[in-house]
Amino acid sequence: MNRKSVLIAACTTFTMIAGAATGAQINNYPAGVGSLNELELQDLARTMIGSLPEDHQKIIAKEGGIGSEMVNLDGFTRNFEGRDLSHVPRNITALEYADILLGGGVRDELAEHELNIVNNIATLMDEGKEVPFMCFSPDTNPKYAYTVNELLDYQFVEMENDDSRFQQGNRWSRTAVDGNGLSQGDVTTITYSFVPDGTFVPNSGLGSGNSTLFAWLDSRYASTAIWQGLFEQVFDRWAELTGLTYIHETNDDGSNLNGAVGIVGTRGDVRIAAFNYPADGNGGVLAYNFFPNDGDMAIDAFDTFYNNTTNNSLRLRNVISHEHGHGLGMEHVCPANQTKLMEPFISTAYVGPQLDDILNGQRHYGDPQEPNNSLGTATDLGTYVDSGFFNINEASIDDNSDVDFYTVTVTDRTKITFVVGPNAGTYQQGPQTQSCNSGSNTNYNAIHDLKLQIFSFSDLFNPVAEVDATGTGGSETIVYDAEDPGAYLIIVSPDTNTNNIQRYLASMILSPLPPVVCPPDLNGDGQLNFFDVSAYLTAFGNMDNVADFNGDGQFNFFDVSAFLSEFSAGCP
Repeated sequence: MNRKSVLIAACTTFTMIAGAATGAQINNYPAGVGSLNELELQDLARTMIGSLPEDHQKIIAKEGGIGSEMVNLDGFTRNFEGRDLSHVPRNITALEYADILLGGGVRDELAEHELNIVNNIATLMDEGKEVPFMCFSPDTNPKYAYTVNELLDYQFVEMENDDSRFQQGNRWSRTAVDGNGLSQGDVTTITYSFVPDGTFVPNSGLGSGNSTLFAWLDSRYASTAIWQGLFEQVFDRWAELTGLTYIHETNDDGSNLNGAVGIVGTRGDVRIAAFNYPADGNGGVLAYNFFPNDGDMAIDAFDTFYNNTTNNSLRLRNVISHEHGHGLGMEHVCPANQTKLMEPFISTAYVGPQLDDILNGQRHYGDPQEPNNSLGTATDLGTYVDSGFFNINEASIDDNSDVDFYTVTVTDRTKITFVVGPNAGTYQQGPQTQSCNSGSNTNYNAIHDLKLQIFSFSDLFNPVAEVDATGTGGSETIVYDAEDPGAYLIIVSPDTNTNNIQRYLASMILSPLPPVVCPPDLNGDGQLNFFDVSAYLTAFGNMDNVADFNGDGQFNFFDVSAFLSEFSAGCP
């Protein structure tokens, strides 16, 4: 029996409920349904389909069964948007590809358990099963890590794409809170849950087992709350840097790991487990994680790497952060010089996501100010009298169509100065290689030519000021004297068509405008009338310096004429 037949057999009971016969009508009951009980069963099927493993959902959806309209088949697509897969041969099995990777003496340099894991992974892929990406302890043989990484690309070869950046794969297109239809740059809410001990973890090349997450970490830390707080710190940091929001789903029904979609009140989008990998031993693979729309994580429980809990358990936190990077759609990146979280080998030289990882995350999920690409969703920088300062540290134009809107309100005459500049840098990055010591130099400060505009809310069609004085990679400064109190709109946009991310830093400085000077308002009441004329004539008769309107040191007709001219013109 082939794999598809097995899966079809596995979900036969549900398929009977769902009416998965070919030709079922989407969004309507199929012809011939006349029983209220049947209608109720179909409603039940629509409710239940989201709790099935993804393979079962795909089969039902492809067959057009009841509940198909609840399944987004695109959401199950897994590929690497920019991964170069030219190294993966076509028309061979995964085991045959593994033999190629182990050639050239590599087989002789790997330990027996490492060879077993490579073969296990290849066997699983030949059976049509998805295998997650893994992170490795710092002392792992680089050739072993490279062989595993290259082999894992086999499962994505049919979806090759040449637009390389950040070693980036697909992002979440569906979550329990947001539903379906999420795409590049969209803010996203991800729920996470901790699976109960005993939850079955299927074989992903490292063996199968039952989760011992709570038993392991409860014995390591004083309480469950302490170690769960470490996970929360990791998710909070990703949220601080991107347009992601995380919610701890306190329920988890213990469904088998990998494949059960997130459901509010039942289980998280990201489910976290731990078990002692039977095929790996100590060291080697520290954890693995599935890509969106799965995102489940399995840590190697009781590995001595985690015994060191210094620096607030930095080892564990960086493993979690790295693995969740895979769960956000990120691949391994080289060179392994301890500058990037998504390098294959865990490092304690930093805490959490670094520049390359931040660019990767913001490219997929936007920056922390998102969604702010319209007037209705603009980021409010606050209300000020006539002075103030606001710094925007984590912001980006995540593609060639992204536009960022900011609003500010002033209650007095104010000079508005807004400065924006690239906030990335030039560094090496590239796909994982056998030695993981190379990559391409890319200047991520020179992706977009940024443009600034200021609008008054009294006229949102015509800017009161705009600037695009520098080219790609340059900083821009816009200055506007807001004589009229009120709300103003500031827009940051790309004046280039590069479909890539430009991270930037922005600062707004507000300062009071000089007092309005109106020489003919001699009595200082802010109005020009008879009393000012009277005051001038008195000053002129007394030869007061204030009456010397042309400033020549004499009091004559020319001073009177100058006064009357400015009086007629009115105050600014």
